[in-house]
Order: sequence, then structure tokens, then C-alpha cells
Amino acid sequence: MLLRIYKIVMLFVLLALAIVQALFLFQTWAKVPRQDISYWNIEFTNLNLDEDTSHTLHLQLRVEAPGVLKKIQLPHIELLLSNPSGDTVAFHDFSPNEWLPNTLPQKNYWLIQGVASQTEITVSIPLEVPIDASGFQVHMLYH
Repeated sequence: MLLRIYKIVMLFVLLALAIVQALFLFQTWAKVPRQDISYWNIEFTNLNLDEDTSHTLHLQLRVEAPGVLKKIQLPHIELLLSNPSGDTVAFHDFSPNEWLPNTLPQKNYWLIQGVASQTEITVSIPLEVPIDASGFQVHMLYH
């Protein structure tokens, strides 16, 4: 009889430990930002290639992830510069740390924890542009 009670108590203890471990794993998983490029939209982009002195890539990004409880990881931004015949003359890959404005108070938080849905980010990236560049393409991706 005592052995039967001991087995039942041990079964409940093991079940409780399994539930606690599952909750811990779920909470850990929920804190990891999701990598899903489909949630990101480029709302606006501009690069004035006619300027002689300084060039700046201007972007307005928006993350829209309806129904997602998790935060979204910041993507890399790729910039392809092309000549009039469509050949690539320059390529830039900007990590989130490089393109996210330093003046943004929540920069470090976003880099670690991710960005909440419905967040809009305005970006200005200074860069050097080859003289024969006449067009550009912007892509967002995860490495």
C-alpha cells in the first residue's frame, strides 16, 4: 500500500516538473524574435543619384504582423546600384546595427528583443555612390 502511494506521488511530482519545464521553454521561445520578411514593408525609398557631393538613402519601413504575439527581428538591408545598362556597379549590405539610427532611444532594445507590430522606422543611410550609377534596388533579408 505504501509503495503504491509512493508511486502515485512520484508520478505527480514528475508531471509537475514536466509542466514547469514546458512553461519555461515556452517563455524562452516567446522571447526570441521571429524572422519573417513577409511582415516588413518598404513604404518609401529615395536615393538622389544626381547630387554631386553627398548621397543618402532614405527609407521608411513598417512592420505589420497581425495576430503575432512575438516580436519581429530587424532584417538586413541590401542596396544594389546599377548603371544605365542594368549592370550592378555597387552592392551594400547593411546590418540592423548599421542602418538603425543611433539617435533612436530604443535601438539596443530592438536589436535584442525585436520590433513590435505596427512599428514604423525612418532611416537615412549616408553612402558613397559610383559616378556611373543610375538606378538602385533595395531588398530586405535575413542572414
